[in-house]
Amino acid sequence: MKRAVRLRPRRQRYRPPATVVGPSAFREFLSCAAMLAVVAALAFVPFAFAESGRSGCREVNVEIRSGALSATMHGTLCYPGEGDAPLQVLVAGGTYNSSYWSDLDTPRSPPGRSYVANALAHGHATLALDRIGTGRSSHPSSGLVTGRAQAEAVHQVIARARAGSLDGRRYRQIVLTGHSLGSMIAVMVAGLHPRDANAVVLTGYSHRVDPAQVAASLAAMHPAAEEGRPLDPGYLTTRPGLRATLFHAAGDADPAVTRAEEAAKDVGSATELADAASIGTAAATSRAITAPVIEVAGGHDSWACAAVDCRSADAFRAAEQPNYTRPLTTWLLPDAGHAATLAADRDRANRAITRWLDAVLRHRAPGGR
Repeated sequence: MKRAVRLRPRRQRYRPPATVVGPSAFREFLSCAAMLAVVAALAFVPFAFAESGRSGCREVNVEIRSGALSATMHGTLCYPGEGDAPLQVLVAGGTYNSSYWSDLDTPRSPPGRSYVANALAHGHATLALDRIGTGRSSHPSSGLVTGRAQAEAVHQVIARARAGSLDGRRYRQIVLTGHSLGSMIAVMVAGLHPRDANAVVLTGYSHRVDPAQVAASLAAMHPAAEEGRPLDPGYLTTRPGLRATLFHAAGDADPAVTRAEEAAKDVGSATELADAASIGTAAATSRAITAPVIEVAGGHDSWACAAVDCRSADAFRAAEQPNYTRPLTTWLLPDAGHAATLAADRDRANRAITRWLDAVLRHRAPGGR
């Protein structure tokens, strides 16, 4: 079938937890923020792509259907020009969009330091997705934007990548890479659809969440409509001026990145936060994953490490391993916060991830790296 083609415009250290929020309690806590949704059908948008201004990249739009949701998921697909490159499907965290993986697209960031740039240098293709409700993806009623719907959308995108209907290439090896909420969605995809991923990279993620951190994070958010965005009240964003303390460790943020944080901040729906946090942190979900998994965190990650021992990679692995069926790999960036792949020393984290991927995928990086 011929594809429709059209141009489109453009520190906290470890504290032994007295109480830990489990999946059901966390769902109940967050669901109070969820807004009642009116089921609204969107136009069923045909698959299309347009060339990006970045060399080797193109913009991809994929039509998605999940229950009552009919929407478009946007992504930026970059190919390294190598032969049989693995494809990393990148899912950013709440209040971020696809630009998270390219240093928020800030021109002042040193060239070649972003997650995408590092992956391409190692011969990996990347597909940085805008979750439904963010970036250039559709913005339906927030009540329709659930964690389950996001996971199904990513699953449908992966199916197209394997079938060759994204850019004409049939991707044999798929990596699911997430950050924070995006990691929860990646766990859901890999657990519910074990054949989707050949490897899973989880950053800013663990299975245990500190109740105090939940409360602090919710207090730092408000409806994006209060900042003049034409969205219903179920779409939340961070209050002005708080992102550096929420996502970065003191003294460890790249100034070029933190200056771009406020301008580039996006949204998350209250409903996706609730059920993704419940299902995406459940041991039953992650134990269903059959692909190799690596968890990467900053030593001062206020979410992943508030209720889990992150004093060493071994301690981190000991806490998280019971949630998986096969052996887990862990890696820590000691001075970083919740966004390790945006930290000042992010090169180390980015390189560690691609080295691990090259090993588990048996992929030969360009130049033997």
